[in-house]
Amino acid sequence: MSHQSHTAISQRAIALAALTQAVYLVDSIARKGTADADDCRTMLESIFREPVAADQHIGLYYNGTPALQTGLRICSSMLKGDNLPQHKALMTYSAGLLTLEGKLTQNKAVQQQLAAGMQRINNQRHYFGDTMHPNIIAAIADLYGETISQMKPRIMVRGKSEHLSQAGNTRRVRALLMAGLRAAHLWHSQGGGHLTLLFRRKALLREMEQLLQG
Repeated sequence: MSHQSHTAISQRAIALAALTQAVYLVDSIARKGTADADDCRTMLESIFREPVAADQHIGLYYNGTPALQTGLRICSSMLKGDNLPQHKALMTYSAGLLTLEGKLTQNKAVQQQLAAGMQRINNQRHYFGDTMHPNIIAAIADLYGETISQMKPRIMVRGKSEHLSQAGNTRRVRALLMAGLRAAHLWHSQGGGHLTLLFRRKALLREMEQLLQG
């Protein structure tokens, strides 16, 4: 395998792991009312990262691949075909985000609305000094509601009503879906698509297992 193709598969593996980590956290909040704080921080901070140059590793969005261990582990399990209860939900959420991101690239008005909103929230983030501040999570969630939630397909998050009826949980879910959308964009920008999952599954799995070991 050439260095170039190795880099491409590595970039796609990281983007897919990031997407998986985002939807895994969404599912965890919906079903259990809780999600790993460090994993959530990794995902939410990625939304505010400046775009990296074409020749740079997209792991930079996530402060390096060690912060994506959860996503790498779960995604590896899914690529192997392990039959775990939450896999179906994760695949549904991932597919929804990938479809939405594809539509977003063709909708300049929503793109501009998102960019302006994220700029405003980034200024707030500097004021509060923490991406995980409840006001920042609420602002991201509101922006998601005003933009992405208005597009089809709407992502219907399923879980326990006692968790999803809590405003704080709903906000975290929406903010994490926004982070998942960013990962979906990275996947597509690295040439990822349905055919990649079909024909490069083993290569992606091999890359993820190397990243987990390394």
